[in-house]
Amino acid sequence: MQRVEVAFIALPTQQLRCYADEHPEVTVRDLSTLEAPRVFDPVAAAMAPALLRAQDAGLSEHYAFSAAHYLTAHLLHPHDALQPDTPGLNPERLLAVVDYMRKHLATRVTLEDMAKEALLSRYHFLRQFAAATGKTPVQYLTELRIETACRLLTTSNELISQVGSRCGFPNPESFARVFRKHMGCSPLQYRHRSRPE
Repeated sequence: MQRVEVAFIALPTQQLRCYADEHPEVTVRDLSTLEAPRVFDPVAAAMAPALLRAQDAGLSEHYAFSAAHYLTAHLLHPHDALQPDTPGLNPERLLAVVDYMRKHLATRVTLEDMAKEALLSRYHFLRQFAAATGKTPVQYLTELRIETACRLLTTSNELISQVGSRCGFPNPESFARVFRKHMGCSPLQYRHRSRPE
């Protein structure tokens, strides 16, 4: 008997509605048609094992959110533009780029580096990454750096300058400026707030 594995990916209806409201070009309006696809969807099929590997590797929820956004865009747009057997940023490549970002947070990551990881030109990578995640690669990378900094500020006793350096900020001033822009407070204030006495 052949072994069969089934993966269930649940996307919140509210996420689908919000995406459809923000993208007037979306042609799918009856979301109930997405509940039981009548044809094999290679993009969703590729997403399932990628998510399982990410879970086994212990990656954060940010990884899953990125995959969910990509899958939402795929389901609500015409499929012929997003087939994984055509050149483009398919789910495997998207998750590979995010993984590359995470592994190189402490170093200078360029748009060329990320595009190379995705096997795309800079232009096509930038356009397709933004379509898949709703953010530019640089915005996404910065959010990953801030997310990691928040975790380190909460769980480690490293100097704030060391945390900034580990997360790819070239100097303490840059770290403080970007952190405050995203979190509304300084790294030191965040550390104090996250560690109530």
